[in-house]
Amino acid sequence: MKTILLWELKRRRWPIFWWCVGSVLITVFILVLYPPIRDQANQVNQLFNQLPAGIKEMKTGGAATVDVANPASFLSSQLYYITLPILWIILAITRASSLIGKDEQEHTLELLLSRPVSRGHVLLAKGLTLLSEFIIVGGITLLTVIAFAPLFDLHISSFDLALATAYTALFSLSFGVVSFTLQTASNLTRRAASTIAIILSFGGYLVVSLSSLTTWLDSVVKFLPYHYFVPENILNGKPSTGLTIYLASALVLGAAVSYLGFRRRDIE
Repeated sequence: MKTILLWELKRRRWPIFWWCVGSVLITVFILVLYPPIRDQANQVNQLFNQLPAGIKEMKTGGAATVDVANPASFLSSQLYYITLPILWIILAITRASSLIGKDEQEHTLELLLSRPVSRGHVLLAKGLTLLSEFIIVGGITLLTVIAFAPLFDLHISSFDLALATAYTALFSLSFGVVSFTLQTASNLTRRAASTIAIILSFGGYLVVSLSSLTTWLDSVVKFLPYHYFVPENILNGKPSTGLTIYLASALVLGAAVSYLGFRRRDIE
């Protein structure tokens, strides 16, 4: 299992490097924007808070109003609610769909399973590969935020920044878990794995954003992950219980379904 994990990380070293570079550059670019935006906070806040509820929800999450002069509000609306999740959800889903799928397409999975290693260990090694990539990319991004935020007067404790970055990474990773689970569970679900994960993530984001415009979506959004993802609360040291339950459930159920399904299904 260790050999599989190290081999996967070795052959992914350059893509991981470029994902780190992309995350760091986007993060620094947003941090640089804070001083000029803060200096025009009254105008920017007025503009934000006059936007239609649905459009404002797309940028702010569950925040009722926006105060871009507040570091937590700024980082939540500009970095943690949409920018990093978009980038990292793409990473999670594309990687999750290829961990087993690529080996099947290239007919190398049979060779791997012919060695003295169980399907469960192969599955665990592949899953740890995805987790390791997120630890690397998320860790580099966190160090960037901690190092550069004070330079631009974004004074938030390192603990709260670490908490927000960790939750954002795990939230993004959860959609990769969905894709990976469907990819490995059966030959039927693997064909729609990426599509379902994309609909759940980006489709869910749109539905939650539009839910403020109509009441009939109120019951629907309670079943969507983005409903519980409010980075401003996390940056203030108040992570959502609903978000924590969702992340734990996605990991546990995903691992169980993947293991039980992959042990039994035919390799194509």
